[in-house]
Amino acid sequence: MHARWSSSLPSPQLPVVAQTVVASWVPGRYYFISTIELDTSSPLAKLTRTLQTAEKFGDVPDEVTGYITQVVRCNKHMVVKSFAHPLFEREYSTLSDAQAGHQTVVAQLESGRLPLRRLP
Repeated sequence: MHARWSSSLPSPQLPVVAQTVVASWVPGRYYFISTIELDTSSPLAKLTRTLQTAEKFGDVPDEVTGYITQVVRCNKHMVVKSFAHPLFEREYSTLSDAQAGHQTVVAQLESGRLPLRRLP
């Protein structure tokens, strides 16, 4: 599958690192590639951290823990039904790796070389 077209969000703000939509030649098949920053600001992330480190919930600092790129199906307006079962996922430890990784994933998807999981 080579891409028909792709479009990226021009100037994302953190926690969004980059977002791109890639349209396949199959009518109505679009892929949303999103790379975001992961941090400990959410209650679930803080709770997970308290279980791992025995820190008090209120003592968990807000800090970046990594970055993740996910590929999911969407419509042509970048509307995603669910991020629960991504077709592809990759994690990074630094922002520069995440930015480069996002571009690599987009290029692989555009050229048809990205191995995607089958949808149920």
